[in-house]
Amino acid sequence: MLRLSILAGLLAFRAVVTAASPVGVYLDFDKPPLPSVLQAMEKEAAHVLAPVGIDVTWRFVSQNQGNEAFARLAVVRFTGICAPEGLLPATQDAQVLGSTAVVSGQVLPFSQVYCDAVRRMMPDIEYAPDRLVADAALGRVLGRVMAHELYHAVLGTTHHAATGLAKAVQTTDDLKSGAWSFETK
Repeated sequence: MLRLSILAGLLAFRAVVTAASPVGVYLDFDKPPLPSVLQAMEKEAAHVLAPVGIDVTWRFVSQNQGNEAFARLAVVRFTGICAPEGLLPATQDAQVLGSTAVVSGQVLPFSQVYCDAVRRMMPDIEYAPDRLVADAALGRVLGRVMAHELYHAVLGTTHHAATGLAKAVQTTDDLKSGAWSFETK
């Protein structure tokens, strides 16, 4: 009985430490995004993850010196070009925007965001005349895709919901909507 009490206490302590500790999210890019895109992306992801208890500390993989301790870690790799450059044809076809590694049913803390696929779905952002507005809009959408993948990577779940950020399939309208969260409206 004493063993169970100690185990329960350790598990409770671990849960408190984990919930109170920021998640170290290391970002890696094929090509570094514009600062305005990066700022909007990080801000949006942090905003939608905070209500589910995921507090994020952002880092670049290239900055990792191995001397920072985080209760939880995740690595997000961004492939393609994460900036509106107007070089990709728009598409109405379904696109895979991101993925998180799963091996033998175990969710790993490694995700990818496919920037070119996101850009193909957003021609109004891609070809917008106001670059600052376009950068912020693309960053917001990339942040939402990243938040969805971090939901899987950090919480260790393959579960999808019927609505909100945890929904398996997002429409262009979903991604560009004014407010977005894990909760049903």
